Amino acid sequence: MKLPPVLRLVVRNFASNLDPLTVVIRFGQPAVTIIVLGTMFSTIISSAVTGGSSYAAFLVPGMVAFQMITGGVVSGNLFWLDRRWSMVEQVFSGPFLRSEYLGGLVLTSLLFSLVGVGIMMVVGLPFTGLPGLTPEGAALVLLTVALGSIFFAGLLITLGTRLRSANAYFSIQSFLQLFVIFLSTVYYPVTSRTPRALALVFYANPLTYAANSIRDAFGGTLGISDLQGLGILALLATAAFLAAAWAFRSMDLGPIQ
Repeated sequence: MKLPPVLRLVVRNFASNLDPLTVVIRFGQPAVTIIVLGTMFSTIISSAVTGGSSYAAFLVPGMVAFQMITGGVVSGNLFWLDRRWSMVEQVFSGPFLRSEYLGGLVLTSLLFSLVGVGIMMVVGLPFTGLPGLTPEGAALVLLTVALGSIFFAGLLITLGTRLRSANAYFSIQSFLQLFVIFLSTVYYPVTSRTPRALALVFYANPLTYAANSIRDAFGGTLGISDLQGLGILALLATAAFLAAAWAFRSMDLGPIQ
C-alpha cells in the first residue's frame, strides 16, 4: 500500500537526515543529564526547595518537557539542510505540495519528541520509580510536549525561511535554545528568593508552563493553572504553525550559504 505524501516525507526525513549518531546524541545528552544531575544534585539540594520531592524527581519531568525543544530543533535543522543542499526545490518539483512538506516536518518533530518522552521516563525510573500518572495526566503530558514541539518547529522553520546564512541560522538557534532552557523551570524552581525581574522572564517562557504542568501530572496535582498553561501553549503552537505556513508561501527558493 502506498503511503500518503506526508508519511512518505516523514520516512524520507528520518532515512536521509537522521543518522544513528545524531539520534544517539539528541537523546543521549538529556539522558546523561538526568543520570549525572539527578545523582549529584539530589545530595546537595534540599527537598524543601523542590516542593517536597527529591531533586531527581523534580528534574525528570523537566527533561521530559525539554523533548519538545529537541523535536523542534530536529525539524528546523532538517529544513535548513534541505535548503542548503537544494533538496527543497527537488521535493517541490516532485509530487509533493508545500503544505505536505511542512506537514512532514512538523510530524517528524512530533514523533521525535514523543519518542524522547518515552526514553526520558525510562531513564528516570531508577530515580523516581513509575510515575503515578492518571489517564488524564498522561494525556496532558503528551499533549503538552506535542504542542511545544509544534511551537518550536514552527518558530525555527519560519526563521529558516528568512535567513540565508548557516552561521546566522545556527547561531540564533543555539542562542534561543540555551535561553529557553536555562531561563525556565527545567533545572530549578522559581522561589520567593528569585529576583522579580528574572521570575518574570521565567514565566514568559513557554517551557516553564510545560515543565510545571508535566510535574503536576507526575505528582497527581493537576489544576486550573495547568489547563491555562496548556491553553497558552496551544495559542503559541497555532501562531507558530501559521507563521511557518505563511513563510513557506512567500519563501524565495535558490542557493543559500
